[in-house]
Order: sequence, then C-alpha cells, then structure tokens
Amino acid sequence: MNRLELKNKLDAWVVELRYDEKSKNTINDYKHGVELFINFIKNDSFLIDKNLMLDYKDFLKQKYKVSSCNKYIVEINKFIYWCGYPNCTLKKIKTQKKSSLNNPLEEQEHKRMLRWARKLNMEDMYLIIESFAHAGIRVAELKYFTVENITKSPYIDVYNKGKERTVILVNDLRRNLINYCKRNNIESGYIFISPRNPNKLLCSSTIWRRLKRIARAAKINPDKIHAHSWRHLFAKNAKDAGIDLDELQDIFGHNNIETTAIYTMTSNKEKKEKLEKIKYGGRK
Repeated sequence: MNRLELKNKLDAWVVELRYDEKSKNTINDYKHGVELFINFIKNDSFLIDKNLMLDYKDFLKQKYKVSSCNKYIVEINKFIYWCGYPNCTLKKIKTQKKSSLNNPLEEQEHKRMLRWARKLNMEDMYLIIESFAHAGIRVAELKYFTVENITKSPYIDVYNKGKERTVILVNDLRRNLINYCKRNNIESGYIFISPRNPNKLLCSSTIWRRLKRIARAAKINPDKIHAHSWRHLFAKNAKDAGIDLDELQDIFGHNNIETTAIYTMTSNKEKKEKLEKIKYGGRK
C-alpha cells in the first residue's frame, strides 16, 4: 500500500458515503479524520496492520483530548473496515461516564441574557435566545423560521443532520415572532436576516459572536455560550414540566435515548442545592 492508493480509496469512500446520503458535515468529518491518519503515516510504502493502527492511537492520545481521540478512532475504524481490514480496527479509549454537567448555563443567566439583549437593542438576538430556550432548536434550524412557517402552524418540520423532526412553537414564542415580523415589515422569507442582505439568513458565526458579546455585557462567562447551552436548559425545564425522556427524544430528533439523557443531566451545584434540603433529626 502507498499513500496515493490510500488517498484514492478515501476518494472512493467519500463517493460511497454521499450515495449513502450521509450529510455534508458528516462526510467532511470522516474525510478529515482519514486525512489525519494519512498524514500521520511518514513512509510512502507501508503495511496496514494492527501495529500501525496502535501507533496511530498512541499519536492521537499524545495530541488530543480523549473525546477527540475517540471521535478520530470511530472515523478511521469505519474507513479501515470499509477498506477490508476488519482485524485492524481500534478500541475506543475508556472514560468514566459523566453524571453531571460542567458549568451549564443557568436559568438566571438566561434571563440576564434576555435583559441585556434588550438593553443593547438587539431584538433579533432576544428572539433567537427565546427560540433556543422555548423550542430547543439548533442554530442551523433557524433557517426554517420563516414568515410562512410560523404563520401557517405552531409545528415546523425541520431537516438537519440527515433527520427530520418537528419543532413545536409554544404560543408566547410564536406570537412574539409574528409581532416582530410585523414591526419590522418582514412579510416573507427568513425572520432572522442578514443586515447586509435581506434575502439571506443571519449567519451562525455572527449569531455566536453577538451572543458572546451579550454574555460579556451581562457578566456571564462567554465560554458558557455554545451550541448546546440552551438545549441543556430546554431539556432540564422540559423534564421539570413533566415531559418524559421518550417524548424529549422525539422533540430533539435523537436516534438514541442515551443521547437525550445527556441533556437532562444536572450540574453538581444543582445536586448540592437539593442535598442541602435533606434534614435529619437530632441536634443542630
């Protein structure tokens, strides 16, 4: 085997992934993972065997965090198996299963974000924050928030990561979105539009940059503002409202209920607050 042959195999695999209707992001992730492996190999001619794969695993462990290592291991395993080397796949690095969230966005911080979005006259960001918190959406799903969709029904069908699910708009959120469109003369198309081009959606990088700006103004650690911040908050509040894990799995569009369960984890701080309420008899 040589590097050119391996690159040709990667090209063929990418085509097969596309025909298998994998999402563009998934294909790009897999391709990047295999390219990392190819770049790791220093010799022009080599033998794909267990020793090479174990050396690659050692390389990953030295350079990346465990979560990233396991991601790259999954990606190269799929490719190596496809190439016809099932006995050369690697085991993922074992980690202790987490039972608590680290530093999640808290409800009072969410409310401060809303107040400061208003203070900074960022009404579109205020509504995006509300949409994250009340609908549990991903930023990529904002493209389905169109005038036509929100006026037609409180249920919006979205397609993301190769899966279709239904986003449910609660009455207050839907009413606020409709009123926002009326005040800003948005009669059709995207609700959250680019300031430079009213026919284009506000890009995700701009959204996260603005959200971090609001967080800093509100004295909130901007590291808390990331893709899963409000989905964790949404899941926790949904659970408190009586929505069970099966229903939440359906709302989120997850294939695996274990993925959904991650979002309902509480923080160590929340666990401590609950434990403080436990009182035993005897002297104080």
